[in-house]
Amino acid sequence: MSDMRRVTAALLLQTRVPEQAADAVVLVVSELVTNAIRHGRGEVSLRVSVADCRVEVVVVAESSGRAAVKEAGPDDETGRGLFLVDALTHCWGGDAGRTWCVFRYEPEDAGTAAA
Repeated sequence: MSDMRRVTAALLLQTRVPEQAADAVVLVVSELVTNAIRHGRGEVSLRVSVADCRVEVVVVAESSGRAAVKEAGPDDETGRGLFLVDALTHCWGGDAGRTWCVFRYEPEDAGTAAA
């Protein structure tokens, strides 16, 4: 999973996604990949694409279930990841074995972007 986070972060840096948006994308990739590993079977694949101030993420793992937000109790150690996905993304969804999400961001002004 750390490799998937690292590759995602490098892609977002290379494509000049603003830092705040990139941080959110990397966090959501971590959550979705973790869910795929915990609840799926077999290999987990990740696709991240960047175009027109949008980042699209797709995580695929063999599974018969669909990702769904569940209410976690105050003492539960898991069960909050999809709340983060819902809060940080423009939209998200999935079906058996595939979860996707979309981020939108404003481009940084080239004259004020951090070096």
